Parts: sequence; C-alpha cells; structure tokens
Amino acid sequence: MTVGDAADLGDGVMPIVPLFAKDAFDSAKTRLICDAFDGAWGLLQGVDSELVIPAKATAVREILAKRIIDMAQRGMVDMIELRDDALRHLRDHPPAR
Repeated sequence: MTVGDAADLGDGVMPIVPLFAKDAFDSAKTRLICDAFDGAWGLLQGVDSELVIPAKATAVREILAKRIIDMAQRGMVDMIELRDDALRHLRDHPPAR
C-alpha cells in the first residue's frame, strides 16, 4: 500500500493524497512526502504501537501526513528527517483519546 491508496483501517478509509492535493508539488516532492509518510507509518506498525489500532489509526495518519506536508513546504527535503520529525511531532502531540 502506498500513501495515495485508501487504507482500510477498520473504522474508515483515509486517503492521504487529498491532504496535499490543493498544493502544487512536483513529482519528486510528492514521492518524498509519500515515502516519509510510509516510513513513519511502517515504523509504528513494526513496533506494534498502540497508535496503529483502528480506533486511533485515522487520527494518527492525519497527524503524520499534515506534519510531513507542512515541513516539506517549509523546505525540509530529506526523507529520514521528514519521517523522524513527524514521529517526534506525533509523540509531542498525540491524538485526542
């Protein structure tokens, strides 16, 4: 699954691309954003984080995606930095319970 796909999260579907569809990104920047998002989500899944459970997954994915898009717009261009920044942001700003 890639970021542009709709992921079945149990309680709904969250396509990520519409979050940045209003902004103009070239294909390289779009790939960077998608890769950073996939990497962040994959790390959470890989450590069996409670944040990937269906009740939280949609909110978590939105927090990650918005942060990655925001930082990419501000000029951050390294995929690992984008991924790690989004995970730190999520740690500091978890979804509401």
